[in-house]
Amino acid sequence: MKLFAADKLRQLGVEIFTAQGLAREKAEFLSGTLVEANLTGHDSHGVTYFAAYSNRIKNGHIDVNAEPEIVKETTNSALIDGHYAPGQVTAKHLIEVAVEKAKENVVSAIGAFNCNHIGRLGYYTNWAAQQGVVAMLFVNVGGPSVSVYHGMGKAFGTNPFSAAVPTGEAKPFLVDYATSMVAAGKLSVARAKEEKIPLHWVKDKDGKPTDDPRATREGGWLLPFGEHKGYCLQLLTELLGAVLTGSRVGPDPDRVPPSTNGVLAIALNPDAFVGLEALKQGTDEIIDYVKNIEPEPGERVLVPGEPEWESKEQRLRDGIPIPDSTWEQITKLCEELGIDPEL
Repeated sequence: MKLFAADKLRQLGVEIFTAQGLAREKAEFLSGTLVEANLTGHDSHGVTYFAAYSNRIKNGHIDVNAEPEIVKETTNSALIDGHYAPGQVTAKHLIEVAVEKAKENVVSAIGAFNCNHIGRLGYYTNWAAQQGVVAMLFVNVGGPSVSVYHGMGKAFGTNPFSAAVPTGEAKPFLVDYATSMVAAGKLSVARAKEEKIPLHWVKDKDGKPTDDPRATREGGWLLPFGEHKGYCLQLLTELLGAVLTGSRVGPDPDRVPPSTNGVLAIALNPDAFVGLEALKQGTDEIIDYVKNIEPEPGERVLVPGEPEWESKEQRLRDGIPIPDSTWEQITKLCEELGIDPEL
């Protein structure tokens, strides 16, 4: 395990993606979102994707020259064809349109299809909240890896959900999680670190609990979180993220390209309700109330988003830990592209 400064990793990502034909502005955004994921403690969505996205570019699954395009639009809605541009590029366009329409027309709903993997959802909902808009994202993952409640085998993707609410003095309120026990990328991180996983995350090909992070590659599957409750949210994100937007659904037998996302963003303008300042004040008061509840012995009361902001402060100070195997993948990629990884 090595520690790296965030700025170094951002710059390295820019060099990697521009070397493969991505415009510099897009490469800066793409690299920045991946490093931000590491900073906030979500290593499963971080710089490990330098290599994964590069492979998808090489195989033609990510089109570095594509531009997302609005193909259907009303005053309150839009449907975006991502044309398989980098997923972050499509998601950035989607959330910008969602915020703009919500500010103009109170409520907006924006969908995207033909969209590659967009990375950490919380990046986009948090950005919207910083613009003074409440935002939600429902996202399906086209590659099955998760069972349904009481089901055997892979049925749907990890199908994450995210929501963010503007705050005043309090840390940003942010909900962001997969509807599986963990994101699939956390299994990749465990494999890279050669660590075992908790027994309640995955079942092996025989339907038995396992601590082996390789099990999903050998016929096993992730479980939905919270039993039937996670399963219900899993199906909701599939219906809203994929079926409603015309994206590839989990059971689709056509698995190319890999790891596509169907995305639906819903944005709300607080000015149509109590107003932005009143919302911020009320949200701060609720967060302060929760934070002052007496915790169980040896525990802390946290609010959604708090672990991420604490991780970011610590990692900006001390550096981002990268497993040796992940760094080896990145350095090998740099050698192929003629880039000095120690820049």
